[in-house]
Parts: sequence; structure tokens; C-alpha cells
Amino acid sequence: MRLPNYLLASLICLPESFANLLGPSYPPPRDLSSSHSRVATSWKNLTSQLSTVLADNQTNKTSGVYALRNLTFSAGLFSTLDPKAKDLQFHHTASEVANSPVGVKKVDGNSIYKVASVSKLFTVLAGLIELKPRDWDLPLTEIFPFLAEHVRKQHDKFRLVYDVQWDKITLRSLAGQMSGIPHGATEEFLQTFALYKYLEGSHDPALTDPNFYGLPPLNESDLSLWPPCLGEQTIGCNLVSWDVGYATRPPVFLPWQSPEYANGGYIFLGLAISNLTGKTMDEWYSDSIFEPLGLKSTYSSTPDNSTRSHSVLSEVLDTQFTPNGGVTNPSGGLFSTTNDLSKLGVALLNSTLLSSEKTREWMKPVTHTSSLRYSVGSPWEIHRYVHAGSGVVTDLYTKLGDSGFYGGIVVVIPDFDAGFTLLGASTQPGRSSEVLLAIDLITDAILPALIEQAAIEAARKFAGTYKAAGLNSSLTLTVVPPTHPAPGLNITSWISNGTDITALVPRLFGDIGSRLVPSIVSEQASGEIAFRGYTATQGRNPGVASSSRLFSSFYDLNDWTMLDQLTWGGIATSLFVFDVDKNGTVKSVTPGAYRLKMAKN
Repeated sequence: MRLPNYLLASLICLPESFANLLGPSYPPPRDLSSSHSRVATSWKNLTSQLSTVLADNQTNKTSGVYALRNLTFSAGLFSTLDPKAKDLQFHHTASEVANSPVGVKKVDGNSIYKVASVSKLFTVLAGLIELKPRDWDLPLTEIFPFLAEHVRKQHDKFRLVYDVQWDKITLRSLAGQMSGIPHGATEEFLQTFALYKYLEGSHDPALTDPNFYGLPPLNESDLSLWPPCLGEQTIGCNLVSWDVGYATRPPVFLPWQSPEYANGGYIFLGLAISNLTGKTMDEWYSDSIFEPLGLKSTYSSTPDNSTRSHSVLSEVLDTQFTPNGGVTNPSGGLFSTTNDLSKLGVALLNSTLLSSEKTREWMKPVTHTSSLRYSVGSPWEIHRYVHAGSGVVTDLYTKLGDSGFYGGIVVVIPDFDAGFTLLGASTQPGRSSEVLLAIDLITDAILPALIEQAAIEAARKFAGTYKAAGLNSSLTLTVVPPTHPAPGLNITSWISNGTDITALVPRLFGDIGSRLVPSIVSEQASGEIAFRGYTATQGRNPGVASSSRLFSSFYDLNDWTMLDQLTWGGIATSLFVFDVDKNGTVKSVTPGAYRLKMAKN
């Protein structure tokens, strides 16, 4: 006799071991901005504390949060369900910007920053819109004829460790940081030595003498050893086109071997979009993103002088703000504002420019990293936030920018249909760490508040008793708070046609508990939300497994293998469908297998 899969799984599972599915514990919150929202309260507390610290010019403290006084920055929230969330912003103008003879004097949501590598997010999105699906899997040698010629010439003397396999690299591998090509914006010692020696007359051997590092002598007049010129740069570089000069550099990895951050990949991606569409870079950014979303203060090349009074500048900042990056713009040369980035975040979550299935496909990892809490997408840096108490994991789909005097981030949180942005600028050497600190402060304030607000709204909307008309059938639900190791909806009573089946709920769910969590949230489209019953979480160090039980704990920690296993007439006994009106009010619930709608009292 062969046991059904759901019985076999229940026998293998240890009863005290539980796990979480990937996804939210409650439907996303609709109120982030009102005075009653935990999110608005948490934001107000954070920004009030920041205001106090940043206004304190009497203290000598310069580390930690106090270091943010030297950082000009703008931060703001966004939500698809609460349009007023965009008004939750915070801005700080450091003295170098406030006292500058050029640029904006006090930053706000319309202040223009250089966004550095946040540009990569725009580039991939534009590519998804402009390119045909098959284009993403074309080898670069089919897009760039000179690369095909280069590969042909290298055929007889090809060396795997010194020659990039350009005929094996695709746009998909470039976007996912899996091409293995050289970084593309590295510091060249040869260039550094020459510039300091000849242009500045420095006598510091660390800057002018290769022997200081034991490096062998090179012929400085051999331009093939120099990096190709980028943007408006014409001094101290090889005056060949960027792609030709770059093609001869050794690879870091083989294609699809390991993630490696490569600015050069997005430069090639930008060039490829132009080659395949016949449009200029400015045209395809504008056609695919800027114009459809109404991003009036976002630019794919240096904005003209009319924007100077709105730009985050100082006399020193201007040296990096003004030059046009040319072919490097798709990697790190775009400009934008807090308000425009919020529009972009809402558009991503709403699938405004892509189909919803394409958006969901895009917001998934391409590869792991060596960290259990950090994965890589296209171009996403996916941070895995673990909520205290419950151990629930929320994936943050982010793109960080960090270059020179400018940096920032876009954070998209699909589980909450929300996110936030931060843009910063400073000439201080600590600019990068200060931006990251500000991002951490926002994350630690907002993520707990989002799940708390979602739980509060779930309790108000879903908790209670549902009854069927004309039958002795009822269902009572409570909401387990996010501080509990089993957040979600809990079935506390279930009467079916006069029979109390509450004690049988775990069996009806395939012996995996009585907890309900959302699986398909589509209230905006169809007015229905699907929940699934499955195991509750029990306190366990999230993301870390004992090496001695790496495989024997498989069923303890992988409830995705246990879903949808027990059905009645083809419909899972674990499926519950709620009817929700346009205001988010829950009207009724239908336990799918029971084919019976019960109205909420």
C-alpha cells in the first residue's frame, strides 16, 4: 500500500518544527499616512529624533547619527494603496550645500541629485520594455560585430583566464551581474601614478612610484595599457571607444559562475539597447519610462542650466555633477528626485509599465551570494529582513547607488506594496557610510511598523465570525500579532452544517496547522483575496540550519513542498477566498472545498 503524499509528509515532519512560506503574513496595509497609522507614527518618531540631532550644532560629536549633519539627503516613503504616503518625507541640507553660491539652498522632494548606480534600475526596466524577449539571450557577439571579430582573432591564442568569452555572454547575464566580465570602473595604478606625478607634481611614492608596491615597470607611452576614456574625460586615458578598449581585459569569472558587480555590464546593456532599437540612449529612457510616468525631473544626461537652482550642488560637488558620463550613464550617470523615484516605486509595484507576471518574474533572485541574507537580481540587491519575535522574512528589492560625492537607494517591498527612497550628497570622506546609516535607520523604523500596521488592519477587517445563510455553518477567525512566532489568521472555531470541525482543521490542512496567510492578493483587480492554511512558525534561528540536520530537517523548514496536497473534488481544503470591496472591507469568506459562502457578521 502506498501512502498519499500528504500523509507521508505528515509522518516525516516533526510536530514541533514549523516554517514560513515566502511572502506576507497579512495583506498589505492601506493606511501608512494617517495619524492612526503605526507607519506614520514610526516615521514621525524617527524624523523628530533626526531633526533634534541634526539641529544640534553645539555638540562636538561627529560620529554615528551626528555624522549625518555633513550629509545633504532626502528620504521618502511610497505606497500603492496609500497615495498620501509620498508626503512622508524628510530632508536635511548640510552647510556645504546651504551656503553654496550655486545650486539649491534647501533640499526638498523636487531637488535633483545624481543617483549613481540607481541608474542601473532604470536601465534594466527600459530594456525590459524596449527589447524583445529573445534579445536577452543573444550573445554579445551578435549585437556588437567588433566583439565577434575580437573573438575570431583570439581563437588560436585564446586563454580562458585572460580572455573574456564574449560569445557566451548575454544581456541577461549582464543584467544579473553573472557575466564575469571586468568591473569596468576600476582604479588603474598606471593612470594614478602618471596623473599625480606629471599633473600635480606630487613626490609621495605611494602615489607616484610603482616600486613602492613592488610593481614591475611598464611603458607609460603604450596607450593599450591605459583604460579607455569615459564620458568627457580626454586626459590620462586611451582615446579609443570604451567598448573596444574594454574588450581586451581579463575576466573575473566564467559566465554564470558567480556574482560579481560589474559596471561595465550595464554600459554594454545600454549600448545594446541603442543598437537593437535604433534609438539614442536619451530617446529610449524617455520613451519607455520618463514620459509614461511623468518623471519631469529625471534625466539620462546632465540637466541643462535651467535646473541649477533645483540641483544639489556646491562648487566642489559640481565637479562630479556637471560632466556628462556618456556611455557610462546607464551604469551610474542618471539624475532624479525623491518625488520622481517615489513615482517609479509605485509604478513598479503597480506593474504600470510591465505586465504583472513580468514584474513578478523580474522581482526574483538570479543568484545567491555567500550571505544567507543577501541575494542578487537584475539589477536588484535583495536584502532579507528578519522580523524580531516572529522570524518572518521580508525581502527588500533594492538598488543602491554609491559613487564619488553622490549616492542613494530605491527600496521596493512587494509584501507591503510599499517602499522608500533616499538620495544623498557630500564631499566628506564618510559620505558612503553616512548614506548607509541613514538607510538602516529608515529600515529599522519602517519594517516593524509596516507589519504591525498590516496586522492591525487584518484584525479589523478579517477577524470575527462568518455565517452562512440558512445553514448552521460558521467560521471564527482571530489575528495572531507579528510578535508571535505564528503571525497570520488563526481559525478558533469552525462549524460545518452543525458539525464542529475545529479540532479537525490541522488534518484538513494536511496535518500542517490551522494558520491562514495570504497567497493571492488581487483585491484591486477582482475583489478577491486567497488565503492558504499551513504551518505556523516556531521560534528558530531564521536562515540558519544545523549542518548535522541539513537534510533531515528538510520537511521541518520547507512548507512550500506541503501546499495544496489534500483536495475535495479538486479544490484544496486549505483554500479560503475572501470577498473584499474597493475600500478594503471584507464581506464574506468561502472555504473553497466546502463551496459555501459565509457572510461576515
